[in-house]
Amino acid sequence: MNSRTVILIVAGIVIALIVYRGYLPAPGENGFKSVSPKEFYSLMQKDGAFLIDVHIPEQKHLPGTDAWIPYNRIEEMKNDLPEDKNTLILVYCRSGHMSKIAASKLVEMGYRNVYELDNGIIGWQRAGLPI
Repeated sequence: MNSRTVILIVAGIVIALIVYRGYLPAPGENGFKSVSPKEFYSLMQKDGAFLIDVHIPEQKHLPGTDAWIPYNRIEEMKNDLPEDKNTLILVYCRSGHMSKIAASKLVEMGYRNVYELDNGIIGWQRAGLPI
């Protein structure tokens, strides 16, 4: 194999990895990451974070919540979501069940930076965080 062939092969592999990486979901086995209340609170402080309460029925929201979108209407209400698929999206509900479903749907819709509050508001309150 000559050096030109090697360069072309390496370039092809690099381009394929770059393109493929654009389609990979965020960290976590389901494409989103479940985080502790303290980690979630820390993520809430980041500029540009989009906070969604997905619990049904509607509940008292965490401070700074950007939208209430029922977990089973995420796709239907896509116009209420950020256009940028790289936006940091933080999803929560009361116990964590509905938010896991919603987070998974967001990943299916192409969002790549999705985090879910493990144990929901129940875990948040147990951690003594502000409501």
